[in-house]
Amino acid sequence: MTAPEPVAYEPPPAEAFEPIEPELFFPSLITQQQPGYYGPVGGEASFERSWNGVQSPINPNNGIAPGNLQDFSEAGSRVTRQQINEQDPLSTNDILQRVPGLTIVNDDGIGNQGGIGIRGSNPRRSRKVLVMEDGQSINMSLYIDPSVHYVPPPDRIEAVEVIKGSIIYAPNNNFGAVNFRNLQPFGPDEFVLSGEGGAVALEGAGGDGGAGKWHVHNRKTWGNWGTVVSYTGADVQGSWDTERLSYNDFYAAVGWKDTNADFVFSGSYMRQRDKYDEANLEFEEEEDGEEEGDLAEDEELEEEEETVFRSDTVEQAFFREIKHCKTCFNPGSRFSTYNADPFRLQGTLNYYFDDDTSSNTRVYYYHHRRDRYQNFEGADPSRAEDDFSPLFFGDEAIIPEGVMLGRLRTYQHVGGEQRFELANREFISGLSQDLQMGARFEHHTFANRNFFGDQGEILTDGDKKGLTVFDSEHEADAVSAYLQTVIHATPAIDIVPGIRFEHISSKVHQTASSEEEGEGEGELDECEYAGREFFDGEECVIFALNRDTQNFSYDKTYWLPGISFSWGLFGKQVVPASADKSLQELETVYHTTMYGGYNRGVTIPVQREGPFPPKDELGDNFQLGVRSTGVKGVTLDMAGFFKSIENFQVRGSATTTSGLNVYTNIDQVEISGFEMYGRLDSRPFTGWNLNPYAEATFTYSHGEITEGILPDGESIVGNRIPFAPREVAYLTTGIESTAGWNASVSFIYRGEFYTDEQNTPYGGDPSGEDGLVPSVWLLSARANYTVPQNVMPNADMVLFVSGENLTNELYITDREDGIKPGLGRSLMAGARLKW
Repeated sequence: MTAPEPVAYEPPPAEAFEPIEPELFFPSLITQQQPGYYGPVGGEASFERSWNGVQSPINPNNGIAPGNLQDFSEAGSRVTRQQINEQDPLSTNDILQRVPGLTIVNDDGIGNQGGIGIRGSNPRRSRKVLVMEDGQSINMSLYIDPSVHYVPPPDRIEAVEVIKGSIIYAPNNNFGAVNFRNLQPFGPDEFVLSGEGGAVALEGAGGDGGAGKWHVHNRKTWGNWGTVVSYTGADVQGSWDTERLSYNDFYAAVGWKDTNADFVFSGSYMRQRDKYDEANLEFEEEEDGEEEGDLAEDEELEEEEETVFRSDTVEQAFFREIKHCKTCFNPGSRFSTYNADPFRLQGTLNYYFDDDTSSNTRVYYYHHRRDRYQNFEGADPSRAEDDFSPLFFGDEAIIPEGVMLGRLRTYQHVGGEQRFELANREFISGLSQDLQMGARFEHHTFANRNFFGDQGEILTDGDKKGLTVFDSEHEADAVSAYLQTVIHATPAIDIVPGIRFEHISSKVHQTASSEEEGEGEGELDECEYAGREFFDGEECVIFALNRDTQNFSYDKTYWLPGISFSWGLFGKQVVPASADKSLQELETVYHTTMYGGYNRGVTIPVQREGPFPPKDELGDNFQLGVRSTGVKGVTLDMAGFFKSIENFQVRGSATTTSGLNVYTNIDQVEISGFEMYGRLDSRPFTGWNLNPYAEATFTYSHGEITEGILPDGESIVGNRIPFAPREVAYLTTGIESTAGWNASVSFIYRGEFYTDEQNTPYGGDPSGEDGLVPSVWLLSARANYTVPQNVMPNADMVLFVSGENLTNELYITDREDGIKPGLGRSLMAGARLKW
């Protein structure tokens, strides 16, 4: 026997370096690590579909988009709790700055008054966007007045989701939907306590204003039961020196689960008590055509109530003289208040018949009282020397100076919805489909009253007595239904056709209404009318009033079809552990996906005033995009879009004398553009404990009027649609560390936009209400540090600091009722403790 040849020793090969999968360790707006499952055993298959599906899940508590957006057939983004914690945002709207396709315009400093636009829609009050909390609309009244005056605070949000192009989430689906997903009762047990404080710069107003926020929540499970209770408070300086923004927010949810069912009952209440109004910086137009303002210097205030601005234009007055000082031109605004009590309830029952069949039942209620009081025409009610009362004279309302205006609005809706999912059903020729269907009923009411108090009377929350100049009650019933399915055409291609039905029945009972009265809210003049002198010759405002009872009603029906697709272009195939080796059972995991489609959309206009019945916005909406995580460390999402919308509603340049906006419709607009999101993480290439990264969002949206004529016959074809910046960008670079700290810097760009359909140029409106709003670059930064476990062995403690508008840029954020400054430099620091 021959002895074996000796073999030279070879050391074992070095373990090959495996780059880290970005979708597992670096959550982006597209991908995130799949969380643990906390639902009933029977719902696990449904949860897996909701995580990796092509269409929206039927249970909005799980989200309005799949957990992993890679194969989603629509454009979508998600900001996770981890990302929110890293950002430490001052307002909820700050979270959305980084989402492609979105434009954020705050006019109250902390974003409670809406301010979300998508793909060329007007951000004002988020009126053209479906805004939801756990799948329930928090638009004031979706079928009467879709304005938004409340969003949940960022501290109790698990995620924020945005989708663009849905028939499931409608109406207001020409542009898209935003969903704030609250903490759910089933999840990891945790007790979180946080607090922060800082200051907001007030250039030109004699000093900075303080800011503070505090939050606590507790989530606990006991067997099949789970609860979460949350409280958040804030007291923050606004962008004017007179503004103080305060709220106390409460949220609670209780959940129960069994083998094949789960139920969640949740509710929230926010008590807003703000020093805030919408009257901003304007010039007044004198009879001789010259422009004069009412800037009064402190030393002259006792001798003379009004003096002429030193500047020639209102824009010059803002940048040179006023800045953040509202008391410099409207000292009476210190009495203006905004008082709101949004209250929401929702019950959700999921039942899982088997792995492929499930249902979602929801009932919900929303009540929103929104009362505001403001001084009228800039006069200071505390300086009124007399106590005259406003009065009627024939068909005219005669309003003395030195009064306050009360604007009382109460919105309410109740609804119910039933959805079903029938997954893995046979379609044709051996193809399978995942079928969804649902039906919904909602009843809406809206009470709207404007009144004037007596001369010298300071109106406060709860006051209702005075001269009524506008009074109406609205009621609407809406029935909706949809049918949508995912047809699995090939292992790589999914086609998603569907259709939605909307029927609206609405009526209005109106007992008083005011006629249009030129620009603004009216002008003070000598109080002489029909040969009579009123109020001892003081100045007053006189305007026509219709006190005849009027009733209006309408019924409308819409069919809204849509079709989308998802096509995995490149990827790899893996064999599930439980599968045999047959080719038919190979699972395909794609890293680059093309998506797109078409949907018919309808946006319900504001119906508070203007022509009745209103002309609803009907749009044809197209999109085509590609998203990819195919290159390790790189996440990309790019989409082009085109919209053709008829009866596009805009806020006109006029306001009624009683303070109501006048809305008009543009016959046809077209919006075309593209959006891009990209993130580059370095750690997958380096393997370091540090992860230097860059993230960028850019949106280009060109909205043009293609059919439209002003009442005077002037064509506005070719003009840009108002309140829609063409370019928006959010650029971030930062470092993340496995040692528990991270820091980043962001540059935010908001392009210029017009505020009227005439496209009045910068400085072209003597009053200053209309005109170009210039573009602006803003700088922000944040950093946080997690205290090591050996220091805090039983808890996680995070210290954080953040700053917005760090260069203290003075800029115009809006021109609603005059020029409004953007929030000055805000610096905040705080701590978050989690057990």
